[in-house]
Amino acid sequence: MDTLESELTCPICLELFEDPLLLPCAHSLCFGCAHRILVSHCATNESVQSIGAFQCPTCRYVISLSPERGLDGLKRNVTLQNIIDRVQRASSSAGLPLPLPLPLPAPNSTTPEPIQCQFCEQDPPQEAVKTCVTCEVSYCEECLKATHPNKKPFTGHRLIEPMPDSHLRGLQCLEHEEEKVNMYCVSDDQLICSLCKLAYCICSVY
Repeated sequence: MDTLESELTCPICLELFEDPLLLPCAHSLCFGCAHRILVSHCATNESVQSIGAFQCPTCRYVISLSPERGLDGLKRNVTLQNIIDRVQRASSSAGLPLPLPLPLPAPNSTTPEPIQCQFCEQDPPQEAVKTCVTCEVSYCEECLKATHPNKKPFTGHRLIEPMPDSHLRGLQCLEHEEEKVNMYCVSDDQLICSLCKLAYCICSVY
């Protein structure tokens, strides 16, 4: 059942496909999610119709759009929609909840161990106060002042709350379990993956 749910789940909204498009790369995407991707690509005073292409969120294949029809020029995945309709009817008649993606893992309720500075020469190292996303290193207060003076290029480094090194390197996205975080969202002050950028984030990322 888990495999079936994953096949019926949109990679953007993480819900059952709704009005799925059949992309030229053979992957599928909700029509509404595809529209949101185009909106996220629009510059100021630019219309959705002016966007001529976008990337498949699953394989990054570039999908070219007709200037006249836009998303309406893509084929609908009728077979997939019929399967979803049958699953919904079967679940409804059996009184079962509709298949949904697996829930996100619950946050760890135990008190996390303090993150140690990775730049300290002291033994043991002092407790880190910030992790630099750019350097991928956690620093204590003293080491942070020594390594990140208030001048370029260090003013462009992104500092977040201390994060374990194992999490920073290859951290899995909580929203999209098969993706690794590879960008930093300035507005939300957090690490995000490529699908998050396509689906939700229209702000500056690094």
